[in-house]
Amino acid sequence: MTPKDKEMHFWAGVWVSFGALILFKALEVQYCWLWVLTAVLTAAIGKELKDVLDYGKFDWRDAVYTIVGGLSGVLLSFF
Repeated sequence: MTPKDKEMHFWAGVWVSFGALILFKALEVQYCWLWVLTAVLTAAIGKELKDVLDYGKFDWRDAVYTIVGGLSGVLLSFF
């Protein structure tokens, strides 16, 4: 894949984590960081499972880039 594809996965992880962070902070959910992490992992793996159905390929590197981007929201959830 191209570097642009990896960058898009990174930013998707950031946006998913921030969206989940805003939601779970607003709901005052206990262990917010865990829920944000779960949202990011679900998005990353879910997207790759969709790619298996569409293209026949699961790319672990894409999932890793999404998760790394999502760590920003996970870290912010501790504050």
